[in-house]
Amino acid sequence: MFRARFIVFLLAGFLFSIPAAPASAQEFSFFESGMAPGIASLSVGGYNLRKTTGTGNKAAIFQLDLVPDFTLMRVDDWLYVHPYVGGWVTTDESRMAYGGLQALLVLAETLEFRPFVAVGPFGKGDGEDLKSDALFHAGGTMFYVSESGWRFGITLTHQSHGHLFSSSHSNPGAESLMFSVAVPFGKLL
Repeated sequence: MFRARFIVFLLAGFLFSIPAAPASAQEFSFFESGMAPGIASLSVGGYNLRKTTGTGNKAAIFQLDLVPDFTLMRVDDWLYVHPYVGGWVTTDESRMAYGGLQALLVLAETLEFRPFVAVGPFGKGDGEDLKSDALFHAGGTMFYVSESGWRFGITLTHQSHGHLFSSSHSNPGAESLMFSVAVPFGKLL
């Protein structure tokens, strides 16, 4: 049930962004730098939120994501696709590093949605056994963009092996809900 709601959340974010596209012909470009700012995002919140049975507990999570200003694909000024890397740790010593793709959907001048999907190694520590040493990491962040370029938002993520990285018939997965703050790389120096 939660996974179905999560997928609907991601699709709704994409569908609500479509009206932001101009009615004129779409301009596509590939492999550009500087079209959208690179950001460093730090998120803090709760991990394994729908935990009800099994091993592992709910825990606090700390996540860092780095998105370069290099754009793999751009559609006008409302959709950008970037590579990105990141990782997270929890208070019960679960951890994951990942790399993947993050889209930037400009919904308004001060509002953006950033859905992402990545894959990487996972260590369970004393946390939930997700039945694999490699997981998918997917989710999205809704950001408010301030005049200074700092971003403040809410991030929802899901981690699981999706039956691709494990022979286990069990695919428990884990979800996180976090508060996120992001700063453009140009503001860090």
